[in-house]
Amino acid sequence: MKYKDGGRVQDGVGLLTSILLRYSEVGSVHYWREQHALKFTFMITQHDELSSFQEILKPALELFHQLEGQSMRVFDIACRSEENVCVITVTRDVDSMSQREVGLIVELLKREYKQNLVYDEMNLPEDEQVFQEEMINHMLSSIQTHDIDKNVVALREEGRVLVFKN
Repeated sequence: MKYKDGGRVQDGVGLLTSILLRYSEVGSVHYWREQHALKFTFMITQHDELSSFQEILKPALELFHQLEGQSMRVFDIACRSEENVCVITVTRDVDSMSQREVGLIVELLKREYKQNLVYDEMNLPEDEQVFQEEMINHMLSSIQTHDIDKNVVALREEGRVLVFKN
């Protein structure tokens, strides 16, 4: 399939797919074209105050970026309750994001919410995990230099990854 944009949409689709394959804790990931940012959603089965997680995540990411010599242009965390689940959305700009940061966000969430984090049980072999991490790095750097001209959403449903462009 040939893309008029030189494959940038394809890189965006690949990035979102790799994130979902590597990090089963991520419920969905959305490329937000207008802000050149990624929105990650996670689900937890408790309705605790999100403020405790906000107090952990933002300083951790600020320190991470300080050590990397960068600053975050977009950072937001929100929670909305739906039935018995709290959907946490973390929004980050693509320009300063790295695969290691995605891993840090996931690990902090796992540590904070332990058994209450809702996710598909996927046991990727270690070599596949490393491959997906390399793909995330490669595709992130590709879309950092070239905006994608479409919004792209990837979500997990019954063990499959579904991707939508609009």
